[in-house]
Amino acid sequence: MIIDGAALEFVKASKSHLEGNQCLHVAADGDNVHLVESDNKAVILSTTRVKFAAFLDGAKKGEFDFAG
Repeated sequence: MIIDGAALEFVKASKSHLEGNQCLHVAADGDNVHLVESDNKAVILSTTRVKFAAFLDGAKKGEFDFAG
């Protein structure tokens, strides 16, 4: 599947760096969610809203806290 990133409205978290290339941007389109990184917007990761919601639930519970 080819995704036209220009047709999507990506947003980033308010806690992301205002400048630089360390941000993750997210867009929704129908039943899908798309992710890009600031430093390489040509690569778009797409998943379903259901899978993304499950990921967010795990993140909120601290299941992906790898920093340390």
